Amino acid sequence: MNKALGVLISVIISVGLSYVLINHQTGSSSQPEKQQSVYERVISSGTLRCGYFEEAPFTIVDPNTGKKSGIAVELAEKIAEELGLKVEWTSAISWGTIGDDLGNNRYDAICGSLFNLPRAGRVDYTIPYTYVPVYAYTQAGRIDFDNKLDQLDWSQISVAGIDGEGSTTIARKKIPQAKFVILPQTSQIAEMLTSVIDKKADIGFVMPTVFKNFDKNSPNKLQKIVTDKPFYVFNVSFGVKPDEPAFKNMLDYMMRNMAANGYLQSLFDKYDPDGLLFRPQALYRAAQ
Repeated sequence: MNKALGVLISVIISVGLSYVLINHQTGSSSQPEKQQSVYERVISSGTLRCGYFEEAPFTIVDPNTGKKSGIAVELAEKIAEELGLKVEWTSAISWGTIGDDLGNNRYDAICGSLFNLPRAGRVDYTIPYTYVPVYAYTQAGRIDFDNKLDQLDWSQISVAGIDGEGSTTIARKKIPQAKFVILPQTSQIAEMLTSVIDKKADIGFVMPTVFKNFDKNSPNKLQKIVTDKPFYVFNVSFGVKPDEPAFKNMLDYMMRNMAANGYLQSLFDKYDPDGLLFRPQALYRAAQ
């Protein structure tokens, strides 16, 4: 055999053996490490990390103490208690980053009144725990919209909204021809409704409990437009990371239990005594 060829073959064999040996010693170094699922992380840590946003009567934050209360807060804490977990209220959510925040495990779930909207597959939802009507509101004393929402020339109407907010998103889809006066995502609902008071817009869409709280601070400035039905009804759920079936199924199971045993109904009796929201009910009927 040619001496140079023999040397080349020896080098090739040595490199090959070194590659096999390195991979054998490092085990699965060339294989991506299996990422822990949300379910596995929650169960192993004993903690459910909840992202939240303020929206009475679902999530109420005391400005002095930071203590949280409300339908969604008590529901999350009851679910955690039944599962032998504790709740850690990690951070307020940002509407512009909720998909990224779930994907990056900033929190395990959005434990609030999350409207079910298409979010490009970046957020999944538990089964709804309630259904929320949204109505239209305008300046006090104005009656030109009453019983006419289905007949309006929306191209002549200005609508107040907040970028990324649920009611605004639906309004843009249902009445795209309207003139929208959109505030940035960091704005509060009160700012949006104030723009209607200031006549920067003709109409704003919110759920009745939100308007009730706003009206306490700015009484008799706005009024509900008379109509025989809500502008829209939202499914309301907790938000979870997509493709996490075990975690979602666990929360769905608990949501059903909370409805069946009457706990959910008791929360609505406590926080929505005027019955402004559509109540959940158990999915069964007693025999006659």
